Amino acid sequence: MKYIFFILGFLNIFGLIAQDQHDEDIRALIEQYTVKPELKCEIFVIVDVDGMNIPDKKIFVEFEKDKKPKVKGEGLSLLPKKGTVDQFNKLLSSPLQAIFLSKKGKELTYKLVSLDSKSDWITADIIFDEDSHVIYESTISTRKFGSFHTKHSYSDSIYPLNSVITFDIKKFKIPLKFIGREQNISSQTKSTGNIQGKITLIYTYLN
Repeated sequence: MKYIFFILGFLNIFGLIAQDQHDEDIRALIEQYTVKPELKCEIFVIVDVDGMNIPDKKIFVEFEKDKKPKVKGEGLSLLPKKGTVDQFNKLLSSPLQAIFLSKKGKELTYKLVSLDSKSDWITADIIFDEDSHVIYESTISTRKFGSFHTKHSYSDSIYPLNSVITFDIKKFKIPLKFIGREQNISSQTKSTGNIQGKITLIYTYLN
């Protein structure tokens, strides 16, 4: 038994040492993404969810410091709960533990663990660039909506040109806001299992 505790202790210390060696990257990542975005953009939203028929939508979003995003669009204003421009601002602003997983070329992979029992996310696996610190991919596990995988494409900014969000979630919980309400799909699908879906966001930034 003592031997097992020794091995576990050694692995724990090794993990902390490995983490310390990469703390500079996490600090730079947090510093970059916790600046509240102040920008205006149009977002073209394409939703592909089993059992649902949602037309493509173009919306206008304005992000202002210390304010909730303003969303405008014809009919129902639809905005994903995860994966938008300010997603990582909210995630990296909360208390977290960062664990280094791997490095491939200039791409670093970390697992983030929420230290806030009231946060809506539990863990997040992120892949980001060692130099620019832009996040290319993330897999976020949440308390209410299951897990979401997001891939971002960039040009010359930390804000993406487009994002593709894929998910496999429990029935009746779709990661979309319709004028601030969760979309209930109970009347739109007879599926008894999890729901497969994809949301594509294409951004046009405005001056």
